[in-house]
Amino acid sequence: MPILTALQHEINDCIDDNGAVLDSASVTLRSIRQSLRSEEATVRSKLESLIRGSNASKMLSDAIITIRNERFVIPVKQEYRAHYGGIVHDQSSSGQTLFIEPESIVQLNNEIGRLKVKEQVEIERILLELSSKVQEVSHELFILIHILGDIDVILAKAKYGQANKCTKPKMNDE
Repeated sequence: MPILTALQHEINDCIDDNGAVLDSASVTLRSIRQSLRSEEATVRSKLESLIRGSNASKMLSDAIITIRNERFVIPVKQEYRAHYGGIVHDQSSSGQTLFIEPESIVQLNNEIGRLKVKEQVEIERILLELSSKVQEVSHELFILIHILGDIDVILAKAKYGQANKCTKPKMNDE
């Protein structure tokens, strides 16, 4: 059935083996994801500059960039909270470390959030379109499922016969 083969190729071009929607599923999705990667790289670069600064080692609990509440943050010692400004998203269990989103990256993190929403909307649009195409051939798929079920039963009987050394009975004409 050529229509099912074409649909299979279209699905394979849009969805990877793990079920994730590929960048190549649409021009819009590719563009959104490129923008997202670019914004994330910009945020990481700005935060790298902050954590590599001359006073950073004494003010940070650790020179790492992490994520809290889907926002890029840095782990700042409690007593240096005011130095970085920005928004506190979390704190360590001891309360000695605050995970702060510096004011200088708030707008960039906001843009990342907007891009993630756009990405999700585009993914849902792609999946809806593919689902609609599958629904259009649902009758053919239903028939194929029943045919495959019949073939599976025949193969199961054949394997059973082989495993148990069964023979075909001879019938008399009488």
